[in-house]
Amino acid sequence: MSYQVIARKWRPQRFSDMVGQEHIARTLKNAVKSGRIAHAYLFVGPRGIGKTTTARIFAKALNCENPRDGEPCCECESCRSIADETNVDVIEIDAATHTQVEKARELCEDVQHLPIRSKYKIYIIDEVHMLSKSAWNALLKTIEEPPAHAKFIFATTEVNKVLPTVISRCQRFDLRRIQATAIAARLKMIADAENVKISKEAIDVIAQAADGGMRDAQSLLDQLISFFGGDESGITEKQALDLFGLTAPGEMEALLNSITHNDRAAVIRDIHDFADQGKNLETLFEEIISWLRGILLSRILGDNTTSVLDETPEKIGAFRRIAETIAPASVQRLLESISGAGYLLRDAINKQVFLESILLKAMRIAHEPQISDLIARLNQIRSAGELAPLESVVPLYELPAGQAFTAPGSRFAVPSIPAIPVNEIGKHPEPSAAPQIAPQAQSEPETEKKTSVENAPAATHVDPVAAHEPQVEVIAEPVPEVVSAPQAEAKQEPAPEPQVEVIAEPVSEAVSAPQAEAKQEPAPEPQVEVVTEPVIERPPEEENAVRVKAPRARRSAAPAQKDADAEVEEISGPVIWEQLIFDVRETLCKKTLAQAMLAGKVVSFNGPCLKVAFDSVYSMGESMLVSREKPLLDMRLAAIAERPGAFLNIERRAGLVTPAQRKQKEDMEALRRETERKPFIASILDTFDGYLSDVHHLDRDEEGEDSGI
Repeated sequence: MSYQVIARKWRPQRFSDMVGQEHIARTLKNAVKSGRIAHAYLFVGPRGIGKTTTARIFAKALNCENPRDGEPCCECESCRSIADETNVDVIEIDAATHTQVEKARELCEDVQHLPIRSKYKIYIIDEVHMLSKSAWNALLKTIEEPPAHAKFIFATTEVNKVLPTVISRCQRFDLRRIQATAIAARLKMIADAENVKISKEAIDVIAQAADGGMRDAQSLLDQLISFFGGDESGITEKQALDLFGLTAPGEMEALLNSITHNDRAAVIRDIHDFADQGKNLETLFEEIISWLRGILLSRILGDNTTSVLDETPEKIGAFRRIAETIAPASVQRLLESISGAGYLLRDAINKQVFLESILLKAMRIAHEPQISDLIARLNQIRSAGELAPLESVVPLYELPAGQAFTAPGSRFAVPSIPAIPVNEIGKHPEPSAAPQIAPQAQSEPETEKKTSVENAPAATHVDPVAAHEPQVEVIAEPVPEVVSAPQAEAKQEPAPEPQVEVIAEPVSEAVSAPQAEAKQEPAPEPQVEVVTEPVIERPPEEENAVRVKAPRARRSAAPAQKDADAEVEEISGPVIWEQLIFDVRETLCKKTLAQAMLAGKVVSFNGPCLKVAFDSVYSMGESMLVSREKPLLDMRLAAIAERPGAFLNIERRAGLVTPAQRKQKEDMEALRRETERKPFIASILDTFDGYLSDVHHLDRDEEGEDSGI
């Protein structure tokens, strides 16, 4: 008698012999006992789990002469003939070979004939998803209403390719993968019956490599016996691992420890060793994914892991040991990064390099700091009170222009940066003028003392604090008028009041000729840079008021503090406005708002109120934009002017635009209207429901050069 492989020799012959498909066996047995037998059945499942075997056992149970509790007796002539595949009433058809519609038509004609020796005429069609659509259409009517003596049993691994009209005419049974423990128990029974010495670890390796298929497990056992069955010591785990290209659990545990703890050097060494041993790297990749899943589920499920994972107790113990040392989120990120690269590994030319790069990238992603972790750490620090000093830090939008500082007394305070006037932006300091700033501040009290001693009477006493206060206030703001040294000498009068006024003048001090000769400094004469007020066009009544007000304040011998403040505020209003525009454009990066602010004209700066006027006809859009940003501008104005509570008053007036500006705006408006009348521009505006906000026009002069308008 010829040799018969284990997969065929140990094929189940009864429902009770089926492993891992108890739910199918119980249903079919009850159908045979009760006589409620359908005309068509569809068995679905992966390869090697017993679809065809179940169909044969069911056919034997239907035609058995002496059934026992729904089980075939396997002793009668019908059962033996079906087992030997010689029964003429049980026809097995391979749909992968007979896909044509002609074979389906022959079957429809043959189904009309009565069975010869059995109770039912049974058609077992394997891999039915390979039938063509025409063949299925030819079988539809027969499957739906077959003769009473005909039964159809279909088996397929890809049910998605079967027509829904066929599935709806059948009773569907889904066979599931067989657990590794059940496969190992079956292999142990077969090995004992075949007198094969094999270790339990080797059987576990076969059960793992079978991937839920009993036929694959029996074929692997047959192959392992052929290779190492002659050894007296029996088949060992190492032999099974070497034959199937698998990795020992101990080696996999070491590799996964390196991956989960971000030990890149150890991971590279392990993969290199596996490649030198001839391991299948694709199989190794699948094992890594399986171990990562086991580690994650062991951490999440705890003691319920055994009911979910189809693994040996030894491997589950290894999963738990690794899971105790790593966070589940890191394992999840590893799985997300690795699982999607399996199909790329199959097509890679150098699988070792590709596997190394995949693992290193996944490890970097899994172990890099996460935003959620940083937020949790910050909340922990805040709850511990370690962030209390940061509460004193002034927000950026509250900082004065050009300065960065914290609240007084904070240990995070940094030196403040002095503000740069708007008129000085972009200018390079002259070499001769730079060294004169510091000495002037140091020698200023001494010069004041000398001037007061020489010119003032003996009974006159000048308070140094009172003399110093105007200097600090005026130095912080640009002065529109500078009095040279000769003019200061000419204006001096014997009365003590003018002397005090000259001392408090915030301009650079004029040194008399005798003092200059006494000092004999080789440096050139002090260069005083005049800061001029921007020219602002005002209505005639306001211009006259300013012109009359400034000389009256200068003619007073001892002006009151309120009049002096009014004069300084009137003069510094445009400068404050320019500094505010510069701050909006450079610090806040709101260039559109800064461009709109350029259309405003400063009217006055009295106390905390900076009054700015916009032309009511030609600057309506600019004034609306500035008004919308008024809260932000008020905040920045208070910081720049160093006046808490300072605010902006925006008003609209007619006649602020000069004739030249008015002519330019009218030309631009006319150009805009002319442009909008063009068909192409009009169609675009209609399409987007918009309007033309800006135009650009080029005129050529007589010499052929372009001049932009």
